[in-house]
Amino acid sequence: MHITNLFKHWTYQIFSPTAVLRKKYEAFKSLLTHDKQVHELMAELEEIYHNQVRVDFRVIEDKYNDLSRYVFAMLEDFAKMCPSCYPDLKDYFKRFDSYVRFIFTPTECNTSAPFTIPLNKIPPDGQALVGGKALNLSIVERDLQLPIPGGVVITTNAFCYFIKFNDLRKSIDKRLTKLDINSTASLNIISHELVDMMMKARIPPDMEEDILNAYNSLQKSTGKDVRLAMRSSAVGEDTRSSFAGQYRTILNVRKEGMLDAYKAVIASKYSPRALYYRISYGLLDTETSMAVLALEMIDSAVSGIVYTEDIEDFDSKNLAIHSIWGLGELLVGGEISPDIINITKKKRPEIIRKQTGIKSRQMVFSTKNSTEIVPVNDGKQRLHSLDDASALIIANWGMRLEKHFKEPQDIEWCMDNDGRLFLLQSRPLRSEETDFKPLECKFEDIENPVLVSGGETACSGIGAGKVFRIDRESDLENLHEGSVLVARNASPNYVTVMNKLNAVVTDTGSTAGHFSSVAREFGVPTLVNTRVATARLTHGNDVTVYADGREVYDGIVQTMMESPCARRDLLSDSPFVRKLRYVINFISPLRLTDPQAESFVPEGARSLHDILRFTHEKAVQEMFHMGDRRIRKTGSARKLISHIPMLFYVIDVGGGLRHDTNDKKTVKMDDVLSVPMTAVFKGLSHPEIQWSQFTHFDWAEYDKIVMSGGIISPEAAMFASYAVMSYDYLNLNLRFGYHFVILDTICGDKTEDNYILFRFSGGGADFDKRSLRADFLSGVLQRLGFDVDKKSDLIEGRLKIEDKKTIEHKLDKIGRLLGATRLMDMYLKDNTMVESYIEEFINGRYHFATDEGTV
Repeated sequence: MHITNLFKHWTYQIFSPTAVLRKKYEAFKSLLTHDKQVHELMAELEEIYHNQVRVDFRVIEDKYNDLSRYVFAMLEDFAKMCPSCYPDLKDYFKRFDSYVRFIFTPTECNTSAPFTIPLNKIPPDGQALVGGKALNLSIVERDLQLPIPGGVVITTNAFCYFIKFNDLRKSIDKRLTKLDINSTASLNIISHELVDMMMKARIPPDMEEDILNAYNSLQKSTGKDVRLAMRSSAVGEDTRSSFAGQYRTILNVRKEGMLDAYKAVIASKYSPRALYYRISYGLLDTETSMAVLALEMIDSAVSGIVYTEDIEDFDSKNLAIHSIWGLGELLVGGEISPDIINITKKKRPEIIRKQTGIKSRQMVFSTKNSTEIVPVNDGKQRLHSLDDASALIIANWGMRLEKHFKEPQDIEWCMDNDGRLFLLQSRPLRSEETDFKPLECKFEDIENPVLVSGGETACSGIGAGKVFRIDRESDLENLHEGSVLVARNASPNYVTVMNKLNAVVTDTGSTAGHFSSVAREFGVPTLVNTRVATARLTHGNDVTVYADGREVYDGIVQTMMESPCARRDLLSDSPFVRKLRYVINFISPLRLTDPQAESFVPEGARSLHDILRFTHEKAVQEMFHMGDRRIRKTGSARKLISHIPMLFYVIDVGGGLRHDTNDKKTVKMDDVLSVPMTAVFKGLSHPEIQWSQFTHFDWAEYDKIVMSGGIISPEAAMFASYAVMSYDYLNLNLRFGYHFVILDTICGDKTEDNYILFRFSGGGADFDKRSLRADFLSGVLQRLGFDVDKKSDLIEGRLKIEDKKTIEHKLDKIGRLLGATRLMDMYLKDNTMVESYIEEFINGRYHFATDEGTV
């Protein structure tokens, strides 16, 4: 039976006397589903922000749209559960939602004229219209009176008009949302689709006319048949982000090829390398509208580059000129070893060193193609391509440009066959190679002993300091700044001292928990689920926490603290991070942590996380307290007493309990009439499952510790296992320590309605062991006839359309399976053990801990 028919049985057989409960429980289940979806999306957004995951900003907007929709759905569900409760919650949600959506407002893209502008007519404030490259070149001529080729710019307005005319924005955004720049296949596929879309699009007729008229004017001013070099000049290019070599340049373009060349250049905005660069740098697609610079083509005899700072010797105060024969494409493409001249940056520059490269090839104009590569005569290959006098002129220009732009410059130049020099480009010089790969720090020969190894990285980084081991929350008053907090569990209340912490290590916890979320928000290196931190880390001792490596070292490891990994740069100045930080600040911060506090009210919310937390807590209270109000005739939440050591509540929605238990606050399994509930507990109670032998882990104490953290009151049932049941229906939520099980089933006389849905997740061991436990569960369920999906350590199983007796048998087996696997992730070692245990379980073995000597 499809899951959407989950409550069909209730509708006809159970809830006719009290449909309110059915609707309430349906709404509660829906609310929990939406709550899980919101937490998953919130964790994904936090991971992108705090771990520098490179995605297009459209991914952020897409994820936020889903998150916003699920939060609103939670509020709708809660309103169905309690129509009169907190009606102003939606108003607070709408307020935060409007703040976030403000940042997603598209950058204004002007689609009106001018579509072209002569290079010598660009206004000083024209960067948004013509891009950085064209603006800088116009400044070179206008302000410094240095020679440049004639040219025209096809503006960013033209680009925006092209996109709008062809209705491309939605199609572009849709593909960018799917892009994974860490996947070569994804980059190539999405890039191919985007480039193909751009090339097939039509240039608007009025824009086409304007471009061709601009060519005619340029040709008229030069008095000759003009060939063009069509080059990108995107907004943001040649400023702080150089985009060097990321876009296409098309040379030797005639009038008849100008329109196609224009499309090819703007389409290169979506080439694989351009996409990778832009997203890695943190720029939005809409922030990099592209102008195209159409320069008069110079038939270059010599071409080259000037670095006004010697990147091989920054302290030398010299500049370096690189030169080759012919056009400069082979030089900028790294295909030829150039000649190099080093010149002092004095009032009267002096050549101090000359180095000759072997220049075996050169690029020249071609009558058949735009350009061609030809061999260099043997006699010229070892000759210096640039004479001293010209080198000194170029050096003087370089110093003037550096002084004018107030920073070192990367300059392109050329010399024609008549010996005339021209400047083609001037942009800020990058002194260090930009590397967008994630930080990968490797540490060898570390002599400090490893005190803790394992756990899960909740927040990356390296932190060191003195251990502050907390036994009770009141100890936080004595915490010193720069401490490494060591705790049994990960309480959200530690947010009050987070700014004092250099690192955090806990015995238990989850990377998707509230505390982990807060740790990422503050950027504090955090390891959770180490299992041994409080036992092995001594209060007051110095330690170094390497969260990425999942290790804690004795003492301060200086080599680690001095590494780049200890000072993570979250691209803090990039437009991407500035916008994402704004979004995260209205989503993630959690302030409503204590339901007993006076501030735990809707008006105390400062983020969507607060609204999420408040709604979830009140929904749980509403569900498990409804016995005090509306469902006294059909049952209320009762504590179930059994020999199994866990806190358990049941709600009877029709025939699940004996009638004489209506006034009891506690019930026993003898009072349970529910067929599926009885079958599951029969399996859990199998004599081979040795519950009493696991006294080393005190579940009650764990509950006490967690509850005292202020998330809920000790009397609330939020952390208990619970069941909603009728005679033949069961919705069971089990918590075995850190394992979470959801079992939903109908076990009745109608075979076509019967089913079992099963989900198992969580665990206290490391990922590899949890994965082995998941393999074991998957194998057993498959042997029992279930359809199984396994994702990481999450197992989902489905069984449909079986008779009542078969369903009872399978539920019995599931009970045994749950009892047998509650700590299996702690002692499974490899796949061989998994296969062996599967076979032994099928043959009737339900206790495995003794293999490791655990009793």
